[in-house]
Amino acid sequence: MMRVKRSVAIMGWTLWDGRGRVPNGAGIVTYELTRRLSRYFDCEMIFETSDHEKAWKIKDLPEGFRVRFIPRMKVPWHLSEDLLGEYDMIHVWDTSIPFTYRLSSNLVLPHCYTLHSAISIMDWAALASALYIQGYDMISLGSKCLAEALKRVWNTQANVIPYGVDTEFFKPMDREECREHLGIPRDKVILGYLGRISKLDVILAYETLREIKRRLGREDIMLIVAGGKRRVKPINVGDDLIYFGYLRHEELPYFLNSCDIFFNPTAGAREGFGLTVIEAMSCGLPIVTSDWNGYSETVSSDVGFLARTCWEDGDVWINQEDLISACMRLICNDELRAEMGRKARLRAERYYRWERCIDEYRIRFLDLMRRSPPDEPYKPGRIKLRTDRGIIAYSIYDVLKNPGMLRAYFESLYAGFVSDRKTENGGWRRVLCIDNILNLPKYRVNMKGALEHLGRLISTHLPALAEMLGAP
Repeated sequence: MMRVKRSVAIMGWTLWDGRGRVPNGAGIVTYELTRRLSRYFDCEMIFETSDHEKAWKIKDLPEGFRVRFIPRMKVPWHLSEDLLGEYDMIHVWDTSIPFTYRLSSNLVLPHCYTLHSAISIMDWAALASALYIQGYDMISLGSKCLAEALKRVWNTQANVIPYGVDTEFFKPMDREECREHLGIPRDKVILGYLGRISKLDVILAYETLREIKRRLGREDIMLIVAGGKRRVKPINVGDDLIYFGYLRHEELPYFLNSCDIFFNPTAGAREGFGLTVIEAMSCGLPIVTSDWNGYSETVSSDVGFLARTCWEDGDVWINQEDLISACMRLICNDELRAEMGRKARLRAERYYRWERCIDEYRIRFLDLMRRSPPDEPYKPGRIKLRTDRGIIAYSIYDVLKNPGMLRAYFESLYAGFVSDRKTENGGWRRVLCIDNILNLPKYRVNMKGALEHLGRLISTHLPALAEMLGAP
């Protein structure tokens, strides 16, 4: 008898079908997990759209799963029980959806929450959703550092499942052929950066390159950069920097294999794992990156170098001298580059293959479905809050009328991010990138602005929500 697959809804914000421009790391992970999990489950990705022609349509993808489009809702907590009742569990790539859904639904469905970065925890709805996490739910994170940050705020355990890389797609290729394919000089030692431009301090990267050339007295070293939202003709900045803009997914292995060293001097506030680092490792490249969040877990000492990185005065600082010395060691030692590259490939194959990641998710999803309580209807009038003293029940009204409780979560999170390691000695540079300029103010010592904004959100939205739900 043919066994029926259990049904899983994957809710996300970044739609990518595996072709063309890569939107971001979250889009890649969502796509890869969904298509690979579809071997074991009946998977359907759910996305909001403002296109009325597309709304409610279902698109079958050749990878074995479907995409369903729902209209972008002004009131997001009015998700249809008829829609969600079709599934055995929900995998959510954002925390505000289950928060608002559970406030108005009597369905009992296990959720898997996946968070990509610490910024995901800072949103007020994300904080509030922590109060609605049930014993039959799962929290999934790509790195241990995020699990530690989450525990400071939510006082809950998380499953650390590192993301994967397609080791058959990202693999070592002939360097000269790859450079010819992209029009890159063959006679240069190339440092390469691939990723969001919003997390790259371009000035720091270029100044580091120029200082390396000055100290070594060499002109055959250059930096190539790919990333961003627009495809452009390669832009040459002098004779030592080429910017490619975004590259199509199928071009990424050519770009990485054109490099001698993967140069990743980033420490963006939104970075939680670092997918491009393991893609570069899978292509057999030695790594030079910051000692920041997930990078410190993926890059071991035998595959690359980590530049010291720390918090101070609410900013991220990186030791530029560490970057310079690491690159110089690799540039001047062909054997070291080759050996680290070989070990990087082995590490990617051993620890970061998608098959390993999928096995972890598959086992945990089946366990979630087995232990969800189908006979106990969810009661939106009561919620459970996990504390050091155990589980405490609160009414929705009490929580929604208590801004101080949510402010306390904010302050607790910030306290966990303040580093006691100072920028001793010399060589330190503040990391100035778009991600940090936009997001780090939330982490600064003076939380007044962020807390006032949180208070406005609470006073505007939550009382109205409580009234809609009929709170006493």
